[in-house]
Amino acid sequence: EKGDRERSPLGLLLAVFFCFFSTMAEFRGVSASSDGRNKADKKLMAKMKFPPNFSEKCDMKKVALEVFRPWVAKKVTGYVGMEDDILINMVMAELENEDQPDPRIVQIHLTGFLERNTGAFMAELWKLLLSAQSNYKVVGGKPVKGMPTELLKEKEEEIKKINEGLQERAKKIAEEQERERAKEREREQEREAALKRRMEAERESLRRAEKE
Repeated sequence: EKGDRERSPLGLLLAVFFCFFSTMAEFRGVSASSDGRNKADKKLMAKMKFPPNFSEKCDMKKVALEVFRPWVAKKVTGYVGMEDDILINMVMAELENEDQPDPRIVQIHLTGFLERNTGAFMAELWKLLLSAQSNYKVVGGKPVKGMPTELLKEKEEEIKKINEGLQERAKKIAEEQERERAKEREREQEREAALKRRMEAERESLRRAEKE
């Protein structure tokens, strides 16, 4: 849910686990802390249910992770009600620190922060990551990291709307310019008509003078 709120007991417990084992790495060494954290993760994992596609591995070396940061930022901000750079960086670190991260572990690590939204967030995120991996290709002997089809479509739609906006603006500018040209032509015609009337009046005056 959006906005500030009290964390659920499970969410608070998971957050404490995450922070505790992260801190212990500084005092007891990475290996000992990792072992303790892994045991806690496995215990929690055994009690949770995950989507079927969590069994599919995703090679992060094939994924253009930089395109995910704006998506993650938007989702996290929507869930917590504010832009939380620390949490956004934490999500990205979970993806960047492993070549093939386990989505179940990532979900456990995030549950203390996103709480009831974590499952939906991870399901959508993992689907996008697998989509990006499927779009990985080699062009001219060079690897091209994949981007998720869904985000590409969103970007294409965004570009389309921008182009439509630019075209509409260009059309309005062209119409305004045409109106200005029409007004200028009308003013020119009025000047020519006034000049013609003045010349006619002068010729009429000359004719009268000649008759006198």
